Amino acid sequence: MCAVSDTEICRVADATIRLLQDEYENFLPEINRWDWMPGVGLYGLIRAYETLGERRYLDYPKHYIDRLLAVDNVSYSINGAILFETVLKLREHCGDPIYEQELRYFLRWLLRSAPKCQNDCYQHTWVEPKANLSDQVWIDTLYMAGIVLADSWRALGCEACKAEALLQFAAHQCLQDGETGLYRHLYNVRTDDYMAGAFWGRGNGWMAASVVDILDALGTDDPAHADIIDSFQRQMAAVQRVQEPDGSFRTILNDRDTYIEMSGTAALGYAALKGVRLGLLDRSFEDVGMLALDALRCNIGADGIIANVSSGTSGFIAYEDYNTIPIGPRLYGQALALLLLTEHLKYGPPGAG
Repeated sequence: MCAVSDTEICRVADATIRLLQDEYENFLPEINRWDWMPGVGLYGLIRAYETLGERRYLDYPKHYIDRLLAVDNVSYSINGAILFETVLKLREHCGDPIYEQELRYFLRWLLRSAPKCQNDCYQHTWVEPKANLSDQVWIDTLYMAGIVLADSWRALGCEACKAEALLQFAAHQCLQDGETGLYRHLYNVRTDDYMAGAFWGRGNGWMAASVVDILDALGTDDPAHADIIDSFQRQMAAVQRVQEPDGSFRTILNDRDTYIEMSGTAALGYAALKGVRLGLLDRSFEDVGMLALDALRCNIGADGIIANVSSGTSGFIAYEDYNTIPIGPRLYGQALALLLLTEHLKYGPPGAG
């Protein structure tokens, strides 16, 4: 395929804005929503802005956040933590002190009050206050909360944020399978149970993408990060073995009877390319990233919508139910696609490193 173009990235980013408007501005109760799906969508738009310099990809995240701040509609949860990464980026790019104030308020909660499991992992709290997730470790926690912790250390010099990010990585190793190197979806600390035990594709994508973004913020040459890098390398070696010939990945990575899924494909491709660029992976993983990019681009519609993205996937479902999750346009599919597309521009042509 030809190189990724700015026009291609803009097509996906513009579609992301349309989805955000349709899903979170036009319909109650979503009209005031501080949660993970818009948070991930905005994270992708910010990356598009930082890569292309197109102002509308900063202006829309600012509009979204300002709209909620104006009505004091801010909520604290692990799932919603990723929205504070956009708050952090607005602080950097716009300079209004309200963004740092809101970020510091949230970090105080995250560092002092966010509930934890017995093994020190954050409980994967939701915006919905009645969700009972006591002593449950979810694979997407590090993406939702770990990135803002690491980036807050980079931006604010908050040593407690760095320490907590490293602690969370160490604690979440309970999800990594010692035999395969892949990560399971959920672990119940109290019952020592992995529920269905699936090696969920997007979940492994969340984990891998969080590693490269967090280490990009914290640095890759600190000896304290050696265990994180080792776990990442074992995971990506396992990922490399289960990639389909066309570059895609399945919704359960090691189960060829499950369907091809694009959000996981985008996240794992992104982690592979960025992992090589940061020196975390050897050059053999360039092919993993480039093949995943090819597969993703075959699933970008003329309207910029990413096809074959699975809907929200609970950790409570039976193994066979992973393969019945419906597909459709999803903000995280758009955002993870933007991460991979923009990373390709930073990475350069094959062999550039």
